[in-house]
Amino acid sequence: MSATIAELREYTGRKGHLLSIQADSTAAQAAQVMSTHDIGCLIVFDANNQFVGILSERDMITKVYAENLKPDAVIIKDIMTSSVVSCSLNTPIAEAERLMDKHRIRHLPILDGGQPVDMISSRDTAGYRLKNSKAMQMAAEELAMLPTGLKSLDFEDVVSMAINEVPKHLGAERATLCFVEDDSNQLNTFQNGCRCEKSELLRNLDVSNESSSPQIITSHICSGCNDSHQQRGGFVIPLSIQDHCSEADEKNISGFLCMCQTGNAETVDQTHVYKATILQQVLSSNLTNARLYRSYEDARRDSEIDPLTGVGTRRILENVLRAECARALRYGCTFSIAIVDLDNFKTINDTAGHAAGDRKLKELADLMREQTRNTDTVITRYGGDEFVLILPETKLSGAKIVLDRICQQFNHLSLPGIGNLSISAGVVEWSSEPADTAETIMQRADAALYEAKEGGRNRVVSHMGNAILS
Repeated sequence: MSATIAELREYTGRKGHLLSIQADSTAAQAAQVMSTHDIGCLIVFDANNQFVGILSERDMITKVYAENLKPDAVIIKDIMTSSVVSCSLNTPIAEAERLMDKHRIRHLPILDGGQPVDMISSRDTAGYRLKNSKAMQMAAEELAMLPTGLKSLDFEDVVSMAINEVPKHLGAERATLCFVEDDSNQLNTFQNGCRCEKSELLRNLDVSNESSSPQIITSHICSGCNDSHQQRGGFVIPLSIQDHCSEADEKNISGFLCMCQTGNAETVDQTHVYKATILQQVLSSNLTNARLYRSYEDARRDSEIDPLTGVGTRRILENVLRAECARALRYGCTFSIAIVDLDNFKTINDTAGHAAGDRKLKELADLMREQTRNTDTVITRYGGDEFVLILPETKLSGAKIVLDRICQQFNHLSLPGIGNLSISAGVVEWSSEPADTAETIMQRADAALYEAKEGGRNRVVSHMGNAILS
């Protein structure tokens, strides 16, 4: 008779120990439980102690961190998986493994009488397969530290370890990591000593798509690695990597890791297969995490950098300005800010075209960077033709000198039909009596800019409190 989940529970030794969380708890609380107990999935109960779903690390990554939400503001019931694939105590272990493979999940709740009594993972089933095999136990010990080495969220680091370090655990001399985007034949390849041609990479992709399990190859993996007359062993390990920031954008990337020159074909045994299976799970999970983190970082950078001028966005302005106000209050230091406006910008667009207007905005941003490169000045784009400069540890007199210099340098630029260009600027210094806020100091700078505009443009107006020092 096939081994059942009940026997697997006895093997894990967790009988009677069920980790769960309430549906009205927060993602931050769930993360704390997962971290404390070193687990990747929790059973979720409602207020009536009824089983309503599960919460996995994947839910946390894709629905909280990838969308840059605050974990303590996200409720479990809003991100949990409610359509749960489960098993019973009498389910054969092989059937449980088939279910996890079919649905591409790593955790399976065990239900008894409709209520959860435990949770098994792919790691549990793999461990059970090992219990009577000393060779496989040694293989597990060898790979035990591998996930720790792969925990870097830097995608390039994970890729490097996949092609340089992972193959050593199977005695492989060469490796290729390959991805193909959905609905595309564009291959992204990373190679270590392997010289596969594109046709052979596509063949290996077909092999990996035929089965979700690692495939043993008992001949030359590719002609480029055929440097002896021996039958050589190797593996093609299919990988499924998620690459999305929300459920609406969900996308899986197909790929594989092929490892060549693992020795004579007859030396490739079930221990190698087991190792390859563990490597498949570890690589898919860590590559997914790294891809998601890179997507998150790219999105964060995009939200903080103005694509036209390369300076900070309004989001950066708000964050830095609040930080400077807090620092000034706490330590009694000072700073200045300036709002800079390109004069007659509508005329420039109407006369020379929007492309010319965009070029002049970029040239103004470049000029401000050049004139402030030896300071800690933060430059941000505030509106269509307005910029804000935050000058830490800078008094009003010093800030005005900087802005006067920028104003004079910009006067050297011109456009046909318009002539020399100019800017106007309003400059103010942090006021401690009464203490400024991010809103009040911006209001004062905007008032100084308005005065510069009303005074004929092409000038810098600076305010200290209510005194006009221009």
